[in-house]
Amino acid sequence: MSARDEAPAERVKTAQDLADDHDLRITRARQRCQAVGFNGAKYFVSTYCHHEGDAEMVVYLKGRADPVRPCDITILEQPV
Repeated sequence: MSARDEAPAERVKTAQDLADDHDLRITRARQRCQAVGFNGAKYFVSTYCHHEGDAEMVVYLKGRADPVRPCDITILEQPV
C-alpha cells in the first residue's frame, strides 16, 4: 500500500472555523431572505458589517434597532 492509496486525514474544524461558517450562513440568510431566530422570535437580517478591530461581525435585524451578536442568532430551516 502506497501513500497515494491512503485517504487524506479529515481536518478538524477549529472554533474560528465554526464561527466563520455561522457568519457565512447569516450572509446567505440575508441574500435568500431566509428567516433567522433571535430570543424565540423570527426575524430577517437587515444588514451586517465588520467594524475595524472587532473580532466578530455585527448583525442588524429588521424590526430591531440594536445590533445583535451572530452567536445569538439561530438559522431557521426552510421547508422544501
